[in-house]
Amino acid sequence: MDQPKIERLLRLIKMLTANPSLTVDETAERLSISPRTVYRYIDTFRQAGFVVKKVNGFIKLDKSSPYFKEISELIHFTEEEAYILKY
Repeated sequence: MDQPKIERLLRLIKMLTANPSLTVDETAERLSISPRTVYRYIDTFRQAGFVVKKVNGFIKLDKSSPYFKEISELIHFTEEEAYILKY
């Protein structure tokens, strides 16, 4: 997988969690890709275990997806760790 594709996938994850009021067409336009590619990426997310919901024409990644909990646990820092990272 090439780096631009990975970057688009990560941007799509961010968009589908932060802004659940985008249609497939709007999402495709913001990422400069085709709606068909958005659907393929969404299918990839589903196969990977993410929960993808479509409500009133808007798509979003449900925060109940198991990976979100795992990612959250991986990037959780204690107050001391956060201080060290900051400086």
